[in-house]
Amino acid sequence: MSEKLEIEEGSLELMRKLDETFRQVRRKIHSAWNSYNVHGLGMTHGRMLTILHESGAQKASAMAEQLQITSGGVTGIADRLIELGYVKRTRGTEDRRVVMLDITDKGGEAIKLINEVRTQLMYRLFGEMETKDMEQALLLFERMNANMDTENVTKS
Repeated sequence: MSEKLEIEEGSLELMRKLDETFRQVRRKIHSAWNSYNVHGLGMTHGRMLTILHESGAQKASAMAEQLQITSGGVTGIADRLIELGYVKRTRGTEDRRVVMLDITDKGGEAIKLINEVRTQLMYRLFGEMETKDMEQALLLFERMNANMDTENVTKS
């Protein structure tokens, strides 16, 4: 199924509906996240804390790659988390020029709330779905993700 899709008018209209529905779901997820959120932290703040909690100290460049944002974006997010006492910056032991980001004990406590909110959101989003529906959705999202990783341009 690697042949390129020739987009017919009906298919293009369906793609537009899928795109709009996807955007609506993302907006609702962000809105729900923000309604549970205590310090005005965005989902990317939560993701950074989760990565640090699960993987340990990280260089900003590694964090940018994992979050799929710029190093400047990492700096802004880290600054806010440092201000709240959730993250600290430390110098590398072998190379003092290297700046590492690491989670603090207070950040570890925040992870508990982040995981609770994430679980509540997942139940809202997937709670009424059967396992087979979630498995099918996972396959579709994995395919869309792979499609976005390719350089193929379809005929418009």
